[in-house]
Amino acid sequence: MIDVHCHIVPGVDDGSEDPAESLAMGEAAAESGVTDIIVTPHCNIPGEVAGYAGPKYEEAFLGLRRLFRENGVEIRLHRGMEVFGTDDVGELLDRGLLMTMAGSRYLLIEFPFDDDMWRARDVLFAVWRRGVVPIIAHPERYYAVQDDPQFALDWVKMGCLLQINRTSLLAPRSPEYAAALRLLDERAVHFAATDAHGVFVRTTELVDAYRFIKARYGEAAARLLTEDNPRRILENKRIMPME
Repeated sequence: MIDVHCHIVPGVDDGSEDPAESLAMGEAAAESGVTDIIVTPHCNIPGEVAGYAGPKYEEAFLGLRRLFRENGVEIRLHRGMEVFGTDDVGELLDRGLLMTMAGSRYLLIEFPFDDDMWRARDVLFAVWRRGVVPIIAHPERYYAVQDDPQFALDWVKMGCLLQINRTSLLAPRSPEYAAALRLLDERAVHFAATDAHGVFVRTTELVDAYRFIKARYGEAAARLLTEDNPRRILENKRIMPME
């Protein structure tokens, strides 16, 4: 399996706090069957995290890769980031400050949970106009999508892609669970990922999501969302829809 959303780089955001935690996260991921991780530290959060592409990012990424190699964690790491969807995302792309996933045409982007979905649509259009395909992180967590999943379905009609979180599938009484199932039932989801932030709560054990999707939607769907489509990002190929 390939995890396309993971806050495993130590000390750069609200994910892993230090190399020891990153190492434990990597070991847990490998044990659960993960072979590759696209690291996605937060980027562009106003007043909190800058995290733009540059020497600081590269130093942190190479340090994590070295940590895994020295400790025998057999996971391939790929560059990426989770970009906060501000109005100037298009300009930030033009300036080379944002990093797509594994150097592909795909950009992982998130929005405030209480955001105006019409404003979010304008940001997505700005990304599209630059030849970059938005992957919308955890749409099931946005309040507007919980109230009306049609917002997310319309994003898919635009050509955007949807990534749901592992943890949303493990909390059956939550609004995130209900929204995620609605999107899965509509065959509108393209990726399932961990959005891992540590070793105790939001963890790197992607196998949980695989098992849930397999039990409810079949093995082909589970493989598509946790392995086949993620690999298509690495190969910069067209992402396939659920059948």
